[in-house]
This record gives sequence, structure tokens and C-alpha cells, in this order.
Amino acid sequence: MSKKNDTYSVVGDIGGTNSRFALVKKECNRLFRIKVYKNKEFRSFYEVLARYLSETLKPGERIEKGVFAVAGPVLKDEVKLTNIGWKISCSYLKKKFGFSKTLLVNDLYALAGSSLIVKRKYFRVLKPGARKKPCPRAFIAPGTGLGESVLVSVAPPIILPTEGGHIFFAPKDQEEFDYIQFLKSKNEELSWEKALSGIALSYWYEFFWKEVLKPEEITQNALNGDEKALKVIKKFFNLLGRKTSQVALMTLPAGGIYISGGVAQAMREFFSKREFIQEFIEGYFLNKKMSSILDKFEISLFIDYPYPVLLGALAILHTQK
Repeated sequence: MSKKNDTYSVVGDIGGTNSRFALVKKECNRLFRIKVYKNKEFRSFYEVLARYLSETLKPGERIEKGVFAVAGPVLKDEVKLTNIGWKISCSYLKKKFGFSKTLLVNDLYALAGSSLIVKRKYFRVLKPGARKKPCPRAFIAPGTGLGESVLVSVAPPIILPTEGGHIFFAPKDQEEFDYIQFLKSKNEELSWEKALSGIALSYWYEFFWKEVLKPEEITQNALNGDEKALKVIKKFFNLLGRKTSQVALMTLPAGGIYISGGVAQAMREFFSKREFIQEFIEGYFLNKKMSSILDKFEISLFIDYPYPVLLGALAILHTQK
């Protein structure tokens, strides 16, 4: 029979590219035995979770509960991940792995939850603001896709997940209109996600230079000073500012706006450079009519904390009875 100290819960951050897992102890805000897996190496979520548990659990240890933050809309305790097609069911998870309780939440729902326990030192302020109230807080995360969510209340925690990344992208000039035609030629969704995400970096590079590179190659080339890659990164920052302003106007986030996501984290070095912040600010204040309202909101970037979504899943786990 397992001892109390041998009982854990498992939390997961299941994105379009990677699956991240950690073990959690009751009433503890630490993540243990973190591991990251490439989704392309597995046929299903159940397969990658089984691998993690087999590699991590020691003899006599068991898992009691599971909370998994997933990159897709959760409906009736089930989800189909938007960018890889994996299907996950709470009832099947409980049956297959013997968990007493299982919860699926949107990954941006978990990101919002992480702000309840992540310390201020893990945020870099990109634009100061008033922050007169703790809520609402808005979250935007460009990664494999583009996620958004809103923290409405802290006590009790009320979080609204969204699929705002799939709102249609409205071009502001001829270049962006031509980009829309480029997306049409690929039979792609004409959404913000295809303008501001990992795949969007590759699309913008191909659109500008008629050459296909992976997002990580573009980022590395830009860090090395390549002018073609730098043009794409500057476009990304301008679009991130514009999208952030849209989120701000939709949510009026008195508690601030928080930026995270795999692509944003990969670009942390650029967030320290004036020319890129200027691109971001220019995009953010594009709507001159609303500039006085937009100026009220603080904008921060998650820094130096590599697993905010896992921490958010932990925070949500601790609210479950």
C-alpha cells in the first residue's frame, strides 16, 4: 500500500509542438521531475503521458489526480488539439491511468491561473500602466498557435478561455492585403494565428523572400544579424503590438496584459532591444483615437520562468477538491 508521501498528482502543458509534464505534491507550489517531449515522436497524448509516467514514477509511487492544459477548446471534458489533431477525454484518462480525478483546461486558461502565484520578479514590464485593480488581466501567447484568455476575478478565480487567435486578420495596408492573398493560395485560415505564431514566422519569411525556413531558423538568423530574418522579426513585433491593443480594448484589463508563449519566449533577447520595443509600441498605439485608454494598461512579458502553463495547471489543481 502506498504511503501518503508516495502519492502525487500530474500536471501537463500540451501544446502543438511539445508536451511538458511535472509531478505535484499536495498543497505544494513546486513542480517536480519536469520533462519535455516532442509531440511528433508520439501517436497520441495517451502514449506520451504513459512514457512520462513510466520514466518518472519510482516503485511504490502512484498518481492520484491529473490536470492537463491543452492547446484547444475543451468541450464536455473532451478536446481535440487544434494544431495536431490529438483527441483527449477525461473519462478515458481516468479509466486508462486509474486517476481519481482528471481535469482538462485550455492552455491559456492555465496561463491566466499562473499569474495567481508567479512572483513579480518573473515579469518584465514592457509598457508601464496604472494597475489600479487586480483584475481583469488579459493574456496573449504566440506559440505554435495563438492563445488568449482573461482572468476576471482572483477570489474566487474566474478565468475565461477564448479562441481569439482564430479571429480574422484584418490587413491595414497593401503589403498585408497581399499577405492575405498568399495565405489564400495555401488554403490557410485567414486568421490572426496565421499572422502571429510560429507558423506565421515561416509564412512571413516565405512571403517576403520566397524561401521556406523553420521558425527557429528565422529567430537564430535574426540573432546573428541577418537582415531578411530581422525584417520578419520586426513585423512580428508590430503585429504583436496591434493584437495586444485589440485584446486590451476588448477586455479593458485594469490588472495588466501579460505576454507569454513559446515564440515570445524564444524572442526574449529582442524584447530587450529598443528598435523592437518601438515596433511593438507603434503597433499597440496604431488606433490613435483610443490611445488615451490604451495608455492606462501595463504590459508585461513572462521572463526567466520556463513553465508558466504548468504552474497554472498546478494552481488550478489546488482549487479542486
